[in-house]
Amino acid sequence: MNEAAVLDRFAALSVRSGLSLGMLRASRIADFNLMLAVASRAFATGRSYAEGEVNDVLRDWLAHEGSMLAVDHVELRRWLVDCRVLARDDYGHAYALGAPSADIAALAAALSGADLRAHGDAARLRDAQAREERKRQWMAREEGQPT
Repeated sequence: MNEAAVLDRFAALSVRSGLSLGMLRASRIADFNLMLAVASRAFATGRSYAEGEVNDVLRDWLAHEGSMLAVDHVELRRWLVDCRVLARDDYGHAYALGAPSADIAALAAALSGADLRAHGDAARLRDAQAREERKRQWMAREEGQPT
């Protein structure tokens, strides 16, 4: 999948709310993989993170790029570790980017140059503007005014 197609799908997901990773995994595995790939981009290659740092990164990510998800940072961290996006030492003290499935790795690579925060923010702004325009047109019709 090329970068433009991946970014388009991310934009479509960005305007949603309340998405469950469990439901995505069961019903839309491509979207599940995309969300994990997007989350992986929040971590630097070759860097080790303490658990508290991982939690901080994920909280910030969930407030912005991942705001469409209905998960907390702990559940997301577990998904990332279980799917090998993040590798954890045996004591749970150090985390680093791991070796995810080929699908997730390919999606992450396709997103490597993208500003995902800005892309998601722009998608949400466009969606809000479109909703406001639809509301304006509906109100004008209700009042008998030309749209």
